[in-house]
Amino acid sequence: MKSRMTGLLPSLLSLAAILVIWQIAVVVFDVPRFILPPPTEIVEALVDEWGVIGENVGITLLELVLGYGLGVGTGLALAILMNFAPPIKTAIYPLVIASQTIPKVAIAPLFVLWFGVDLAPKVLIIALLAFFPVLINTVSGLDSTDRGHVELFASVNSSKRDLYRHVKIPAAVPHLFAGLKLALTVSVIGAVIAEFVASNAGLGYLLLSYNASLETAELFATLVVLIAISGLSFLAIVMIERFASWQARAQAPGTSTVPTGSAGDQS
Repeated sequence: MKSRMTGLLPSLLSLAAILVIWQIAVVVFDVPRFILPPPTEIVEALVDEWGVIGENVGITLLELVLGYGLGVGTGLALAILMNFAPPIKTAIYPLVIASQTIPKVAIAPLFVLWFGVDLAPKVLIIALLAFFPVLINTVSGLDSTDRGHVELFASVNSSKRDLYRHVKIPAAVPHLFAGLKLALTVSVIGAVIAEFVASNAGLGYLLLSYNASLETAELFATLVVLIAISGLSFLAIVMIERFASWQARAQAPGTSTVPTGSAGDQS
């Protein structure tokens, strides 16, 4: 724990230096507050407006959790399916890649037209953004499985279930979590964009509202909350990754007994 805090120290000091320079520059150069408020005013705005901001945090978090979960679940399931059945990968993988050339912002109004302005279009936009990084990274991880381990399991007639449990999924864990981290980043962006397009609540809506009324300190306070959500969520994924990596090492062929099965188990 102490070593982790020591590792964070340079970043914290850099952040403190930036805030101090920001505060001094705004005061010395007499920058208008509606253009760039000092950090102290942003903190005051965060405290004063927390009632409003706090109400909208829950809305954005709900959209984020549902959309991220849907995108991650779909991407992970499809990646395993494509690895399990190569003809399916051959058929749909190029289509999935091609679909990513379509700007999600461009189809957001269509989602609003099809699904209304409630929760559904926002969740779907976030899910679309989260889906691709998870799919691509998981497919890459499953495909990069050590061929020797696969042949070892085949030589003892192990089942597909055991192959995935002990070899392929552990090998894919680093790739999967790389995808999860990237998916989280774009999901937060997607949540804000979705609320820009059609919403009367949420942090994205607040950003537009504060911007329209030139309440710049309140706008920055909302951005601080979004950054905090992203940072804490990223930290949670890192913690889960450490546990999953430990579990993956425990399941790896070098640290566990290779399961055996009948030839009828293999598919």
